[in-house]
Amino acid sequence: MSKLLLALLVAAFLAGCGGDDDEPTAPTQNDITGVSKVMVAAMREAFVASLISDTTSVPGTRGAIEIAGSNWTFAGYSPDGKLTIDGPLVVEEAKYPDIPIKGTLQLTGSQVGTLAVDMVVHVQGLDITSTGTFVLNGQTYDVAQLIAAAAASG
Repeated sequence: MSKLLLALLVAAFLAGCGGDDDEPTAPTQNDITGVSKVMVAAMREAFVASLISDTTSVPGTRGAIEIAGSNWTFAGYSPDGKLTIDGPLVVEEAKYPDIPIKGTLQLTGSQVGTLAVDMVVHVQGLDITSTGTFVLNGQTYDVAQLIAAAAASG
């Protein structure tokens, strides 16, 4: 599958999850849903950019996601001006159709804490799903459930 087609498929899958969460509180289900919406939107943009070019920078409202092959670095990146993300992710696109994404990110702004990402994006024809976990400040959340909740909340 071409990189452009994969980028379009991933973008289409992740497009249903956008938005943000305004309240800086301890993580609740609503907080992690808000964080996941912002993360999914950021990852959607970065996926498209990374699949078109191996080395690139994706600017946010502030900061950027610096992409060099499978190494993504969130450098003061804020897609919405409320949540700021710092830290590295390893996105192993070469393992298509099952693309592992792992790393630990620091969150500041509308949500404060550490977000450990351990997920896999599964591409099966035109169907794209995700499995794995987000661990926010020590609480573990199922990625598939978060994506479904983020999509349902608009």
